[in-house]
Amino acid sequence: MFYKLALKNARKSMKDYTIFFLTVAFGVCLFYMFNSLDAQTAMMQLNQSKYSMIQQLIQIISGISIFVAVILGFLIIYANRFLIKRRKKEIGLYMTLGMGRGKISRLLSLEMFLIALLALAVGLVAGVFLSQGLSVLTAKMFQTNLTSFRLIFSAGACRKTLLYFGIMFLIVLIFNAASVSRLELIDLLTAGKKNETLKIRKLWISVVGFIAAAVCLVTAYVLIIQNGMMSLDWKFKSSIVLGIVGTFLFFFSLSGFLLRSVQSNKRVYYKGLNMFILRQFNSKINTTFVSVSIICLMLLITICTLSSGIGVASSIAQITNGLTPYDVSLSRYVQDTGSLQNTDMAEKLKSDGVDLNKYASDYVETNYYELSIKLGDLPFTEKDIAEITQSRKALIDQFKSSHLNAITLSSYNHLAKMQGKKELVLKGNQFAIVGTADKMKAPMNRFLQNGLTLSVNGKKFQPAEKQVISMGLVVGDNSMDAVLPDDAGKGCPVKTQVLCMNYKHGVTDSTFIKLLDSIYSKDAKGKTTPAYSSQITKQQIIDESAGISVTSSYVAIYISLVFLIAGAAILALQQLSESSDNAERYSLLRKLGTDEKMLNHALFTQIGLYFLLPLLLAIVHSVVGISVVNHAIFYNGHYDITQSSFLTVLIFAVVYGGYFLATYFGSKGILRQKAENT
Repeated sequence: MFYKLALKNARKSMKDYTIFFLTVAFGVCLFYMFNSLDAQTAMMQLNQSKYSMIQQLIQIISGISIFVAVILGFLIIYANRFLIKRRKKEIGLYMTLGMGRGKISRLLSLEMFLIALLALAVGLVAGVFLSQGLSVLTAKMFQTNLTSFRLIFSAGACRKTLLYFGIMFLIVLIFNAASVSRLELIDLLTAGKKNETLKIRKLWISVVGFIAAAVCLVTAYVLIIQNGMMSLDWKFKSSIVLGIVGTFLFFFSLSGFLLRSVQSNKRVYYKGLNMFILRQFNSKINTTFVSVSIICLMLLITICTLSSGIGVASSIAQITNGLTPYDVSLSRYVQDTGSLQNTDMAEKLKSDGVDLNKYASDYVETNYYELSIKLGDLPFTEKDIAEITQSRKALIDQFKSSHLNAITLSSYNHLAKMQGKKELVLKGNQFAIVGTADKMKAPMNRFLQNGLTLSVNGKKFQPAEKQVISMGLVVGDNSMDAVLPDDAGKGCPVKTQVLCMNYKHGVTDSTFIKLLDSIYSKDAKGKTTPAYSSQITKQQIIDESAGISVTSSYVAIYISLVFLIAGAAILALQQLSESSDNAERYSLLRKLGTDEKMLNHALFTQIGLYFLLPLLLAIVHSVVGISVVNHAIFYNGHYDITQSSFLTVLIFAVVYGGYFLATYFGSKGILRQKAENT
């Protein structure tokens, strides 16, 4: 009989458990998806570098999962509090009929267990299928192939999910027992008759609070834009504090300010049930402005991390394309090599046992000459320099003191041929600028169009091209260099020697770099002087970029989705609780002749205001935040916000919109049930 009652109650109360069910199902799905990465990557052809990055990501995800479990645990407890409050009369009836508190606690726990078990099953099934898409996305970002695509079930992720959520439910059971033990019969039976007192703040308090909120927020926006998130100085700290204070003041003053503002427009105030809606909203926001402010800040974090985190991949991919013009680059810094500075690197490699003709389809060795021209001598404006260096003083000084480097025309044409690009023609007194440093392109183009001249060894050179030639010269380098006629660099010191090469078919890093390491590494036999100071390969750049992209994107998505679920669930539970408390008021409106359509519209508007206002302020915050974050992170690449914004809107529509609809229909069900019982 006891178990039949629990099962019957679970079926009957399914609408009340909707938010609880959604929260657990979403949480389980996310938890499984991101903790199953290890099993998903087993299908991929990963080299050692990529595999180690995946292992680092899995460790990061495991650490974040503890934080996620804590947040979801609080959410489940919060939802359980609503369920107990919602059923106080029913619990009072059980106690009246002689059921003990312990038995009532077991009954509620069993009901919750049945709903949680169903949510776990749905969440795991959804997680298993969605994790397959995650594995495809991971393979794409790592530019690797899936050995065989098949449905993968991660037993380890499943065990971890069941363990974490099992601990959560155990805590909820303890909380249930403690909550039921404190309930008094008289309070349970009269719970529905307790109404919240309507408090209206004085108008001057609301006006002053609203003005103070506007001042705090505008000041915070100005400070964070000036800081640019480049340092943790007083501007950054002040902007954070003022932003938080401004948000709290906004919602603190909103109830009275909004109510009085609408009251001044009689046509709007007395239209339909607007008066009732605004007073209901005013009553609730007075007591929940703190939680609504926190939810607004959580939504801000969600929007910023989703938009910026997703955009990392596309930005880094664009940067990577400019940094990988060849398969490998070997660099030799003249000051580090002493007597080797006049030695041909290819010949040195050959004498050490590395014949490039066996490994390279083509290669070219280039001297980089250091011109006497400093970047600070070029007509950069202060705005240009601030844009290039992100206003960091150390970088400004370094930028201004750096010399412009140059390569010869013949070296450039050989490099261009290796990349399949057009060769360059220069007259004896002409030069060109080449490079992929995006932030320097606009001012350099301006200089070239204005007729910039370079003085090298007493000779003036005019620009042959009015635009910067967008072409990478060295793997992993995005500098801006000059191209001069072959005889123009004579007399200028050689700063760096670089050997760039493309592999023959079948040659990979594992063969060529392994050979170099066997000769020049610390463990190599003998003491062979290295032919180069540093080495970097195209595959290394791609692997590192992919690792950064995957880690930043996945961590951002994981955290932001948890924050989104938390904020939406709290709003939903507060509104469901509000609907339960306001059932008598809606019943009175119904008795006064208000039709169902107007009541549903009033309910929809009230819940919509509660969901929409924190989201709107979070969007305003995020417009400033995203622009600053993107400027700080993506200054070396172009970031198209359209794609990530569309994905962010889609996620919000599914999750936030789903909670809103569940809240609206759940509230309608509560009001309908109350009406049927009266």
